[in-house]
Amino acid sequence: MPLTRDQVVDAALTVAGDYGLGDLSMRRVATELGVQAGALYWHVANKQELLIAVAQRILNPNDGAPTWPSEPARVLAEFRRRLMAVRDGAEIVAVAHADQPLYLPPAPELAAQLESLGVSDSAAAAQNLVRWVLGSVLTQQTAQALAAADTRNQPSATAVADRFEREFTWGLEHLVRAAAAKA
Repeated sequence: MPLTRDQVVDAALTVAGDYGLGDLSMRRVATELGVQAGALYWHVANKQELLIAVAQRILNPNDGAPTWPSEPARVLAEFRRRLMAVRDGAEIVAVAHADQPLYLPPAPELAAQLESLGVSDSAAAAQNLVRWVLGSVLTQQTAQALAAADTRNQPSATAVADRFEREFTWGLEHLVRAAAAKA
């Protein structure tokens, strides 16, 4: 059976989930699939394209995935949930957002919602809110990795998760309200 792009993306997501972004390489994905690295280049031009495809899979896990919610705060909470579901999810998606900031979910959906609320520069507001979530989740995932690596000098994973949940909830409430107030 011939190799497909979906198989390549799935394997890359598995490698990222098992080993983290630092160990995600074309060679490792090829090994996961039992093929030579050159076989991957029929499906993705380079690692950057592969990372964008993995980010898209994180943000839209399958064709039957629920659509994004209809309220900005709920979109951002769902964005966070999808990032947190994958090891280094925020870092992977941040790479893709740096390359395609206006096209990768949830930026277009969020911009449309903010525009309907009367936010004058809804695209800029959406990008800033997306970047805030990326930074928040990246910091949380890093703190959780540190807590897991050295339990003697770090707070427990539960304490880290609880702290970030409180901080995210506070930020979400205040930042969305501030964006809507600038309408």
